[in-house]
Amino acid sequence: MRQTDHVNNLWEAMKKDQQKEMIDHLKKQAAYFLSHSSSQTSFQTFRQFQTTGERSTFEQLYFERRKRLTTFGLLSYIDPDNALFLTPLENEIWQVCQEFTWCLPAHLDQQMEGQSYEAYQQSNTLKYTIDLFAAETAFSLAEIIYLLEERLDSFLIDQTKIEIDRRVLRNFINNGPFHWERADHNWASVCAGSVGAAAIYMLEDQNQLDMVLERVVCSMEHYLNGFAADGACTEGYSYWQYGFGYFIYFFDLLERATGDIHEFFDSDKVRKIAQFQQHIFLAGNHVINFSDAAPFAKPMLGFTHYLHKKFPEIHIPMKEAGQREIVDHCGRWAPAFRELQWYESEWQGTGWPDTSALFEQSSVFTSRITHNGHTYAFAAKGGHNNEPHNHNDIGHFVLFGGGEVFLKDLGAGQYNKAYFSDKRYNFICNSGKGHSIPIINGQTQLHGERYQAIIQQAEGFSDKEIFQLNMTKAYSDSTLIHFDRLFVLEKSQLPVLTLTDRFHFTTKPSSVIENFILQDMAYDIGNNHIVLKGEEQSLKISFGSSIKPRITRKTFINHQGEEEAFLQLQITLQKINIEMETTIVFEFCSCHS
Repeated sequence: MRQTDHVNNLWEAMKKDQQKEMIDHLKKQAAYFLSHSSSQTSFQTFRQFQTTGERSTFEQLYFERRKRLTTFGLLSYIDPDNALFLTPLENEIWQVCQEFTWCLPAHLDQQMEGQSYEAYQQSNTLKYTIDLFAAETAFSLAEIIYLLEERLDSFLIDQTKIEIDRRVLRNFINNGPFHWERADHNWASVCAGSVGAAAIYMLEDQNQLDMVLERVVCSMEHYLNGFAADGACTEGYSYWQYGFGYFIYFFDLLERATGDIHEFFDSDKVRKIAQFQQHIFLAGNHVINFSDAAPFAKPMLGFTHYLHKKFPEIHIPMKEAGQREIVDHCGRWAPAFRELQWYESEWQGTGWPDTSALFEQSSVFTSRITHNGHTYAFAAKGGHNNEPHNHNDIGHFVLFGGGEVFLKDLGAGQYNKAYFSDKRYNFICNSGKGHSIPIINGQTQLHGERYQAIIQQAEGFSDKEIFQLNMTKAYSDSTLIHFDRLFVLEKSQLPVLTLTDRFHFTTKPSSVIENFILQDMAYDIGNNHIVLKGEEQSLKISFGSSIKPRITRKTFINHQGEEEAFLQLQITLQKINIEMETTIVFEFCSCHS
């Protein structure tokens, strides 16, 4: 008996009327794909990462095929009586099976697909890299051919199974351990979870399946080890969606296949990880985007509904805030399919509630406040400068009000070879100069775990929040004896944030510059203050007479490869002493004066 027979009745019938808006998006995308042929990748495009470090051109073509595969696959499953999408789905499956590798060139192991002919002659075998996308591809194809087995061409099914087996499953069984099996970040859950899911669908030998699942569960333990007890994802919200998503997809599938609920679902840490989403949003779709994270994000409503069933304390956001275009920019099948399956149309949801949260071990503090119908939010971080997708940003903060971010995080830059090399901190979005932290004696923070902060105080009251960091070890300056940063957020009326920095040096410093990263918006400079003029509200930034401000408009290339502007406010302290204190006040106001 095939192993997939243990997964009978895995999916209940699709309630098409409940997901109409999602399906309408799919049909529009399918109409475009049907009128446009899929693009082929040239050899030069494939080699571009190795020759120039540029990766976006190939990846755009690669992900377009996955989008086509997922779109045609979903619609073929949703509407089995309509043959319109089945033929293009078969063509996309066939094209994926013909790809030289399912791995991205940026992740290619030069000892595998990248090996020389001489190396191949010595082993007489060709091994395949299993990266995030090779593993995801195996998961996607295995689930699609399982769900549509009675409708797809039998020859195509056999060839697809062969490709899944030789590129991923047999590769995983006969080789390894792979580096990601012991990773403490999203690679462990995505790669292992996808391999495990494909194995559940395809492996008929119970001993082989048990061996694979044992390694997969071990990798999931490593993934969880990457989280502190507080459940915060220091990689950022999008990586929480990604990594934790595949963690859940695998264990849900395993539960359905075996009938047993895994002990991980009873874990307090998993419960706290599941709650991360409801604390990391500023308001609406604005997200706290420390690290390589995007400033805007949409919760996956189906995924959230599933989590709520497992953990009732999970907040259900409003439908308006959730994803409607469920096929993401990488064309991932697994999350898109589950968004349709897990979505509960009768659950209306509500806006993000007022909250304050301290992720103590990760050293992140967040606060969200409602005042006269407007949401205001503040977040600051300590931690260290060797986190996954690290930025040199100890003491950095964001401030949001009236629908806009005023003090911002630049988030992720464009990924290329240099971005993940020793040149990483030449990119301003990753460097200390690209964050709201001081520049001391001409130097900012450096990369490394020894550059860190210690939480001195984190308290919430009815009228204010207090977050204080000892940042002495965040800088390599040998003359810096002590530096602490104190945030006091008054929230009884329109919020006011007071920032106080206290410095103590062995010798008089040459310079101390308070550096802030602001949204690109109109502003006025007044006597000892600056007013940022938002569309609905303004933010007055006040400082003492001994401070000299300078605002510069700058740009960087963001994760989408687009030029993005921001304002850099630098306040040079004028009265330099061995011991000194500076206070800067950020006050929301309803006028532009």
